[in-house]
Amino acid sequence: MTRTRCSHFIFLTRAETAIIKHFIVLLFLIIGLPNKAWAPFEYRHAIDDPLGRQSSRVFNVYGEYSVRGVKVHLPSVRRMFNTGVKQMAGTDDLSAAWREFIHDDDIVALKFTQIGAKGLGTNRDVAAALLQSLYEAGFKPENFMLVGLEDLPDEAEGTIPYRYGWQEQPVDFGSDTDHLPLWLNDVTAIINIPSIMDDNIIGLHAALANLTLPIVKSPAKLYEHMIMGRGNMGDPFIPEIYELPQIRGKVRLHIANSLRILYYGGPRVKQTYVHERGELIFSTDPVALDKVALELLKTARRDLMMPPNVDINIRAPYLKTAQAMGLGYYDLNFIEYKRIPHEDY
Repeated sequence: MTRTRCSHFIFLTRAETAIIKHFIVLLFLIIGLPNKAWAPFEYRHAIDDPLGRQSSRVFNVYGEYSVRGVKVHLPSVRRMFNTGVKQMAGTDDLSAAWREFIHDDDIVALKFTQIGAKGLGTNRDVAAALLQSLYEAGFKPENFMLVGLEDLPDEAEGTIPYRYGWQEQPVDFGSDTDHLPLWLNDVTAIINIPSIMDDNIIGLHAALANLTLPIVKSPAKLYEHMIMGRGNMGDPFIPEIYELPQIRGKVRLHIANSLRILYYGGPRVKQTYVHERGELIFSTDPVALDKVALELLKTARRDLMMPPNVDINIRAPYLKTAQAMGLGYYDLNFIEYKRIPHEDY
């Protein structure tokens, strides 16, 4: 009798244990599973060598007299564009160099950073110098659409006006959905010309950020998620949006406007924290470019004026996720970085 009760007791305990385990799993699935936006992420193509080559190249081209305050020396900046694209293409022929990235039948969006543009004050002149370089290479105004500029330079006459509005169907980028702009339908290629800025929510606003949060219909929703702690400083929203074929599939080149960078207090521009570097940074790898930009901001925060009792460190966790997704290199061991002067001619 005792053994029967004991065996019966043991049998019930195991059954109850199994039932409890299944109940916990079921309960988790019904009420404990986070909603889609905050589920754990397992990126299907996270690999050690995301671009399939040993390193990414980042060329930092500078001109000593390219900028003073918001006054830009256009001939210097045009020479910086010419030098940078030749370095990237590995040729001294400007026409051939640009055609390594874009072609005569392309419609190319030149995407600038609109946020903070007035405070940094260089986008209009940078656009003028870039178009001068492209026209020198034989391209026509009708090859280009300027996006993110409020004040167009004279060189933009004849370029394609961009369409304001949003695509009818939303896109699913993994952790959320949103609508992309209509102008993406009108272009076959993108040259990304981001500014380099500190951002008090995402940490760094540069190449990846310029082609993601500012071009979705409801960025405020994603910023609200981040403020509420449901997204880690743009991670994973920024790399997920960039990975969309409508964006990543059209990007040919990134050229960061680092004539003047904002190293603290962004995206609100206070001139106290603007540093004149007089540089343009070229890469086909947005993650590598952003890693270099992050290091530039860290150096400026360490060496230049900062408010008292403020942490000089700056983080952009979405960059590590971008590398894991195969969008480029965050690891400096895989980044070939060169700083070179523009050609004098």
